[in-house]
Amino acid sequence: MSNADAPPEPRDPRLDPVDLDPVDLGDHDLEGALDRVDDPEVTADHRTHALARLERVAPARRRRFDAKLLAASMGIAVGLVAIVLGFLSAETGTGDELLPEPIESIDPVRGATQVPQQTRVFVDLQVGYEGVLIIDGIELPVVSLDDIEQSPPGLGDTGGDQVEIPPGVVFEPGNATLTFEPGPSQVIEAFTTGQHSVTVRYWRTIDGPGTARIYSWSFYAV
Repeated sequence: MSNADAPPEPRDPRLDPVDLDPVDLGDHDLEGALDRVDDPEVTADHRTHALARLERVAPARRRRFDAKLLAASMGIAVGLVAIVLGFLSAETGTGDELLPEPIESIDPVRGATQVPQQTRVFVDLQVGYEGVLIIDGIELPVVSLDDIEQSPPGLGDTGGDQVEIPPGVVFEPGNATLTFEPGPSQVIEAFTTGQHSVTVRYWRTIDGPGTARIYSWSFYAV
């Protein structure tokens, strides 16, 4: 029988050259390379090639994106930002961004602390609005400056017009502001130490009180 008719000699697939192309291997291929390194029947030359292949794969696997770690880091960062913003809000008393559009500013601000007991309560509405104040559940009477009669200056008076304002909340139509100042003649002479609530019921003057909306907040007096 000629050599051409002889059956091919059996080939050991483990002795095939190792592909060193820079491709990203999955877990299955990496385990196969590890088997080749530990296989005692693999020649030293092929074992060297397998180790080289593993050295290429290992750094890529170490750099694999860790979504759980990123999510945890983002959660911690968001929590820290929230704490800082809350601290700044408490210290500076800024909170006007939470106000309804018709209310331009309030004083004391929402959540304010260390408020003096004689502090005023002030609401600045958009022009064309009016309203009433309810403090600690008590609706206070509203006194419009337009309804207060001004007495003419007396002879020798250097203080100008004398205006006697009745107790209650002073409403200034020109600026659409509501102001309450505690005092001896007021229902609330001073704010006691502790939490106090304020509600402003407001409406457009041309629409009337039947369309009123409310906004409430609180502050802490010392």
